[in-house]
Amino acid sequence: MRLPFIRKNKFHRKILELSGSLIASAKKILKYRKHLVGADVLASISSQVVTLESSIKAKNFENLVVQSKSLSGLLRQQGGDIFPETFLGTNTEVLFVAILLAIAIRTFFIQSFQIPTNSMTPTYYGMTCKLVDSKTTVSNIWSKIWHKIKFCSREVNVFTQNSGTVSIPLVKAILKKSNEITYVVPYEEMLVKKYLGLAKAKVRRYTIFVDHRRYQIVSPIDLSLDGILLERFCKGYPSWKAVIASGKFDSNFSQDKGIEGVNTEYFLAMGDSIIRFEIFPGDMLFVDKISCHFRSPKVGESVVFTTNAIKNFTRAPKFFIKRLVGKPTNTLNICNNQLFIDGKLATSNEILKKLNFKEKGYQNGYCPVGTLAEGCNITIPKRNLFVLGDNSKDSYDSRFWGFVPEKNICGYPLLIFYPLSNRWGKCK
Repeated sequence: MRLPFIRKNKFHRKILELSGSLIASAKKILKYRKHLVGADVLASISSQVVTLESSIKAKNFENLVVQSKSLSGLLRQQGGDIFPETFLGTNTEVLFVAILLAIAIRTFFIQSFQIPTNSMTPTYYGMTCKLVDSKTTVSNIWSKIWHKIKFCSREVNVFTQNSGTVSIPLVKAILKKSNEITYVVPYEEMLVKKYLGLAKAKVRRYTIFVDHRRYQIVSPIDLSLDGILLERFCKGYPSWKAVIASGKFDSNFSQDKGIEGVNTEYFLAMGDSIIRFEIFPGDMLFVDKISCHFRSPKVGESVVFTTNAIKNFTRAPKFFIKRLVGKPTNTLNICNNQLFIDGKLATSNEILKKLNFKEKGYQNGYCPVGTLAEGCNITIPKRNLFVLGDNSKDSYDSRFWGFVPEKNICGYPLLIFYPLSNRWGKCK
């Protein structure tokens, strides 16, 4: 006897819910579409709403069914986009609020940030690449998939279509950090389509030769392939300058006018891989954007800032991450690759200690160049800061373009959330 009673109660509750929903939709139409429908239609909808509300109060379920069907038919004719309800129509307001909330969080609280360069290694890594050894490559498909998910890597593999020795074009360059003459592999900047042609990105296109035949290797604009080409074809040499200085290679070949470089004597057979490497994106961080409005940065902590309004910064404005080493009135100098603040060895932070004591990974210490060359002292003016990269020998920082205005500080790194490397976790 109880089962029909339960079913009957469920049926009644459903009728009440549907009737209430119809009334809400009818009121929306009366409010938002009154200028699109005639006065007689508005009057009919209003009348049926009043009748339906009376039946709900009286719990006259037989009348509710008939009246709901009648009102539903009328609303379908006059409801436009309001009735019947669609997902987009029902949730537009929710989606709009969610978007506003996401923008507010990103603007004022927490924002993701990808490390653009390797000036902070080994604390934070920018985009890097690594040669793939075919002998040790994992063959299991699931291991490969997990590897790509874990490190967000992608592989580049260029094959030769002829046999011959590899020749690398080189050009002279002057290092901005030390004014030293060196050699680099030239490249062209190109725009390529991404995401099915919906966006464009700048890339580097390198050209090398296998027995007078051109082969091109493409990398992201922020990724230099000088080091990996050197490792692949002239392993054991620290730089292309050292390769030329060794005298072991013919350094005067010419494939086209104006192209010179070295014959590596590295022989490849047809079908061999010229170069195979993986590209790893820079560390992705969450940045705390609210604390900088309530406290000043501490000496030794890493900070995210914009390069806007930095007078001597000649590149396009960017967001950078560096380590704060000096605040207003501090006097800095570097001696024996160690950083001194107001005449004392900088040890207020774990990373400063590692750099000054040249611990593993930080064994180069601080390089005395630019405004902090050997014998130079610099005092930081009011409302300005001095920042250095942890990878001091390869960091474009305050030694070259000067002070960072305090107002340029955008936030403090919280944690590395991707890739899932041994650096994952709280930022240092």
